Amino acid sequence: MVYLVLPLLSLSSILYLLVVCRGPTISDRVLSADVFFYTSSLFFGIVGLLIGSPIMVACTVVLVLWAYALDIYVAKYLERGELGD
Repeated sequence: MVYLVLPLLSLSSILYLLVVCRGPTISDRVLSADVFFYTSSLFFGIVGLLIGSPIMVACTVVLVLWAYALDIYVAKYLERGELGD
């Protein structure tokens, strides 16, 4: 069952990247980037569990934190128009 899910996660990640590159608005691009990061972290977590690599599972946490930082920076930019401070 897990081997059926991995290609679907890969396909959805590719589709999210297309929306990130060609999205109509900045909000659509940010949302697609978030879902891409979360889907990729799920993919890496499953692969890490399958091969028994705890490092890969730990890297998913870093990937999710990057997605959170992206949300913070974009929200700050949209609210104030600058990224400084």
